[in-house]
Amino acid sequence: MGDVKSKDKLKKDVEEEITRMFESILDYAQVACQTPDTYKVLRSKILRVGNNTIRVLKSKIDHYDVEFTAYGEELIEFATAKK
Repeated sequence: MGDVKSKDKLKKDVEEEITRMFESILDYAQVACQTPDTYKVLRSKILRVGNNTIRVLKSKIDHYDVEFTAYGEELIEFATAKK
């Protein structure tokens, strides 16, 4: 069975990745939009869809058993000096 910390970590990771994705999309949209008003409307829609997606995925994650397994970048070793 998964644990709460693993599930919370997954939710946080999902939120960060989706947020990073729609921030990139907003950068492209700002370049593509010909007027600030057009960008403002598109930005609002992108943020709404992104935030709704985060909420839906977090809700779906609650129905899974999740267990985080650390990988190379996640492992940290502590060495103590011998006296």
